[in-house]
Amino acid sequence: MAHYETTIIAPPILGETDLEGLVTGVEKELGERFGGKNIVVNRWGKRTLAYPIKKFNEGYYVHYVYESDSESCVSGVEGRLRINENVMRFLTIRRDEERRSEEKMKQRSAKRRKHGAAEDSDSGDSYEEDIEME
Repeated sequence: MAHYETTIIAPPILGETDLEGLVTGVEKELGERFGGKNIVVNRWGKRTLAYPIKKFNEGYYVHYVYESDSESCVSGVEGRLRINENVMRFLTIRRDEERRSEEKMKQRSAKRRKHGAAEDSDSGDSYEEDIEME
């Protein structure tokens, strides 16, 4: 089962009821229509954008974390977000690939530390040998 994260940005002119309808609509589509599981919704609120999008300097951020068995869940949700007028931008990432790469980086750094410690203990002996040779 793959882990995904989707973040959407809605325009700041949306009313509270429209925003809530958008959030629950996307959540229902993720779960019921496209088969997403363990859906967690985080409402980040209104934030300033790094650059204007559709002439807005602020936007409502909503972050979804979910699991899915197939890529069709992600492509289906993204297709629905593309045609939704109340979504300015969205981004979906596959989180488990990042976790794998983080684990590989940790393993590599552990190996380097292990080899570095072994070289440090060996280097002390060779230094003494070098002094004796002089």
